[in-house]
This record gives sequence, C-alpha cells and structure tokens, in this order.
Amino acid sequence: MELAAADISSELTDFTNHDILHGQGQDLTPDTPLLELGILDSLSMVSLLAFIEERYGVKIAEEEIAPKHFSDLQAVTTLILTHTQNQEAGARPADELRQLVSLQQSYGLRSVEVETPGRRHHMLQSDGAEPMWLLLPALGNPSTSWAPVMRALSGEQRSVALDFGGFGLSEYKGEAPSYIDHVEATLAVLDQLTAAPVVLVASSAGAMVAVEIARRRPDKIHALVVTGFGLIADPDSWWRELRSLSVSPEKFMEAAYYSPPPLTPVLRRILAGVLARPAYYSFLDQGGLEAMRASFDDIQTPTLFVAGEADRIIGRQAVEDACARIDGACVSWIARCGHFPPVERPEPFLWYVRDFLQSL
Repeated sequence: MELAAADISSELTDFTNHDILHGQGQDLTPDTPLLELGILDSLSMVSLLAFIEERYGVKIAEEEIAPKHFSDLQAVTTLILTHTQNQEAGARPADELRQLVSLQQSYGLRSVEVETPGRRHHMLQSDGAEPMWLLLPALGNPSTSWAPVMRALSGEQRSVALDFGGFGLSEYKGEAPSYIDHVEATLAVLDQLTAAPVVLVASSAGAMVAVEIARRRPDKIHALVVTGFGLIADPDSWWRELRSLSVSPEKFMEAAYYSPPPLTPVLRRILAGVLARPAYYSFLDQGGLEAMRASFDDIQTPTLFVAGEADRIIGRQAVEDACARIDGACVSWIARCGHFPPVERPEPFLWYVRDFLQSL
C-alpha cells in the first residue's frame, strides 16, 4: 500500500474525529495528545486498532500497544509506516482482549495469572499500600473495565482486578460456571493473594459474588463497595427483561449508559460475543436468581453503595432496598451516570469510595 505519511495522518484524524469523538474534534491535529486528554480509552483503542487493521492491513502486536506508539496521531502514523504485515519471528497478533491488557501494562499495571484446582485465573494488578482492593467486574466485562480506577490508584493503593471464568482471559473447566462456581473461585484466589482483610469492590453481577463472600468470610473483608446492583423485588421478571435487552446491543447500551458509546462494528462484535456465551446465562440460571432474593441478608461488613442516577438496569428502589437491609450501610448517587459508574464516571466513583474508607 503506497500511502504517504500525510495521507495516513489525514485519514487517522478523520477517523478519530468522526468515529471516536463523534464529530466533536474539528480542532484535532496530528500532535494532539490522545492519551493525556483521554481521547483514547479501552473502547476507543479497540476501534482504532480495528480501523488500522482494516484500512492498512496492519495487525498491531501485543508488545507494540504502548503509549509511545499512541501518544498522538503522528506516533500512530509512524507505527503504521514502519510496520509490516509479517510479524517478527515469534510474535503473534493479539486478540482484542490481549491488546487491552497490553495497553494497561504500558501504564504500569501488571498482568498476573494464578492457578487453583481446575482453574487458571487472570488478573490485573497495581502496586501500593494495603489494604488491597479486590475489584470484581460486571458479568461479561473483563478486568480491564477497572483500568481507569486502577490507573488512578497505581502507586497509592494495591489493587487487583479479576477476570471471571468464561470471560476475559481466565479459564475454568466447562463453559458455563454457576454463580456458586464464581464465588468459590474468587474465594480461592483471595486466599492466595493475601491473608489480610481487603476492600472488596464489585460491579453488577460481580456484587452478588462479593456480598456472598462478605457473608461467608467477614474476617477477610475490611469494607464492601457495591455498584450497579441492588435488591430486586422480582428476580424472575427482571431477568426476563434483561434477557430481552440482551438480544439487541443497542437497547442494552441505552439501558446501561447515560451516554452510550457509539456501536462501532468492533464494539458490536464484542457485545454480541459476550451476550452469546453460555457463561452469561449460567450465572443466574444455575442458582444465581434464587440467591438474589437473599443477597443482602446477614451482611455485617461496613458497606457503601455507589449508584448511577440514570441506571435503567438496576433502579433506585432496588438500591435503596438493598441499603436498608444492611445496618449502617449508605448510598452515594452519581448524576449523569448509568449502570457502570467505574467505567462511565470513574472520578466521582473513586471520590465516594475514598471518602467512605476514610470515614472508617
């Protein structure tokens, strides 16, 4: 492909303006700092890498997902010009999840694997002070969904984000782990990671795992933070509605986000892949729905709920009912935010969590 640097730079600028910034980047230039301004995040990076592969035939290897190559569009242009379709000997093209993990490693987060019987668990880690924060993702979300929070904590607080079995880079025997399988697997990882109590921070269905761990092993939990989850009055009806949403990526994103990201072909493919996995349904179908009815019973751990005011998957009443079940629990609401506060509004989310922990 014979394209000059100016041509590539112009095409990348147009793509970034229209597909990533939705037409709001008319002043974008080749030396605009993409990472410093937050223009490139996990989702937009996947879209950019897919565009590079489709337009220029360049598949970026894992070791090349680094800030020096994506600091601005000039750096991206240089990477494309110097890249060949033939990877270096021994280097293999990265799939989308591994690309995201590699990007976070370039920011100082570490990719770690641990083994427990019948399972291989993948985690992202940041170094810092104790107590450790154990971050459990929403069902279907990889550990990299916690990256904005972890990067803010890096050097200040030790944190570990886990990939649940059936998603991300963790591997369990069988394709459809149950809710209890996830609980027991997470407990096994927790016992390997530390003997000290941890701050357990969990999103959506991950919060179901977290509250069960808090109930079983209160000695292991210093504090509990729940986001994107509550006490559902009628779990069966709620699950039917969620399954109907899951048929349409557009409807799911509208329900989950205050400002839904555009459904690019790459994001649509990722969503469709997650929502088609047996593990997405086995979590609730194999015991999870029944457990929802008593999720917040007998919890003695200091607990904070952080909820998005525009969450159309878990409503305000469900959050308030859950908070009322736990003595001393409190809830903080984030405006202009949907079902995933750590992803959509990481700064206020962290502020509320830090303030809560300071109060303890």
